[in-house]
Amino acid sequence: MATAEKRYRGIYILTVILGFVSAIFMAQFSFWLGKVIDVVIDPTDSLQTTMLFCIYMAVGWLIVSFIYNYTEIIYVNKIVRCLKKDLYKALYHKELNTFFAEKNGYYLSLYSKDIDLVVDNYLMPKCNIIANMLSAAVCLLSIFLINWKLGFSFVIISFLTVVLSQIPGAIMARKTVEYTRSNSVYMALLENFLKGFEQVKLLGLGKLFSEKLNARDEEYEKSRKNYLFAKITSNNIGMAIGMLSQLLCMAVGIWFVLHGDMTVGLLIAAVQLLNGVFSPLQRFVQEKNLMGTTKEIICRINQEQTIEKKIEKKFVDEVQKIEFNNINLYFGNKEIFQGFHMTFEAGKKYAIVGESGKGKSTLIHLLMKYLTESEYEGTVRINSQDIRILDSDSIYQKIGYIQRNEFLIDGSVRDNIVLYRRDVSDEKVNQICQDLKLDSELVQKEIDVSDSCEVSFGEKQRIDIARFMVFDYDVLVFDEPTSNLDTATANEIFNMIFGIKDKIVIVITHDRSKEVLDHFDAVLQL
Repeated sequence: MATAEKRYRGIYILTVILGFVSAIFMAQFSFWLGKVIDVVIDPTDSLQTTMLFCIYMAVGWLIVSFIYNYTEIIYVNKIVRCLKKDLYKALYHKELNTFFAEKNGYYLSLYSKDIDLVVDNYLMPKCNIIANMLSAAVCLLSIFLINWKLGFSFVIISFLTVVLSQIPGAIMARKTVEYTRSNSVYMALLENFLKGFEQVKLLGLGKLFSEKLNARDEEYEKSRKNYLFAKITSNNIGMAIGMLSQLLCMAVGIWFVLHGDMTVGLLIAAVQLLNGVFSPLQRFVQEKNLMGTTKEIICRINQEQTIEKKIEKKFVDEVQKIEFNNINLYFGNKEIFQGFHMTFEAGKKYAIVGESGKGKSTLIHLLMKYLTESEYEGTVRINSQDIRILDSDSIYQKIGYIQRNEFLIDGSVRDNIVLYRRDVSDEKVNQICQDLKLDSELVQKEIDVSDSCEVSFGEKQRIDIARFMVFDYDVLVFDEPTSNLDTATANEIFNMIFGIKDKIVIVITHDRSKEVLDHFDAVLQL
């Protein structure tokens, strides 16, 4: 956050200056408005000229205020874009185990609700808070020029107003933090329920899950209600204190008029200027309270923007061998691996078979660093180098882990294979599509992600494979590449896999037919 604010400090200073100029125009308008009253009572000056000056000041205030608001919006937009750019950059530097450690909805909330709160409760108030103080200072100085005794009295009353207005701020800050946390929990639950909608529907559990969602939603909306009530109450208390302070200032001004220290017109000008003191002061207190509610959010954003410096070694050699040595792994009380050993060598093909839950995919997750060092014992080595000291991204450049996923982008099937990569040749894409029996009509087919998926399950599975096959990996890992496919399509995919040369090929499969397994150099039974 601090880096973004420093980068656009010039726009922020310009915004403050425009707010200051706007305050000067408003102060001048108040002064000339008072002069109009005095001219009516004692026509020593031209009424027409005095009113024209009022109009000039009002128009000047309107123009400068418009420019101020526009500049403020530009500043906020620049900061938000900078924050999100850094957040996106940091996100793709995260390790997979770090990413999966967060709850569902965490990042969704971070990029939407949390950013909205930063805009409304920090960035906008930050622009306004200095401008409001300068505006109050200009108006107060103008009151001193009218009558220094009146100005001094107003300073004392203004100070008391600011002190008293701090009272509801602490409550509001606490309720905002509670609302933010509740929102994060609710978003996680909602996202998870929506992912499971199909299963819930098919199992006839809609009523039960609706009750659960309603119960959590009730807690969430209660926190929203408390937040809104605290916000409104804080504003109302501030306004009430301001109104009482204005009444007290008016009484002081009337006392000065009755004692002949100032004219009625100057009193009206002072009262008008007084609005220019109390309104900014009230907004100052409100905005200061709002800014206090975002400390935790800004801390989280700063933390998420941080890209940890990696000390791991980049792996650049061609992969010749992968070794699992004495691997011990437990999920809770369930043993997955105990003293497990296995070596995979270049130029050979391996099948991993076994019942569900026996660790087939987990074995690959170990290799791809999905798990942290503390979650298993033993070593996983690539060319005799422990993966603990190797950079994850460099591993992903060498090992293609092909698994089923739901990810699609708007565009053609070809676009979904290439995925914005500019170094993928058309010849390579065409060859892979031909090998996977993706005909040219299908490859050119447009997909609208926001509407409905226009590719079949089998077609999507082949797209998943094609995304990796267009890149030259040293190791290719296929996780259930033929599950839920018809026999003919499954055979085509296996034929493509069996045609791969000079690489380590690992296939996780439920297919235990001798016809398929005989094509592998080794079969690992888990």
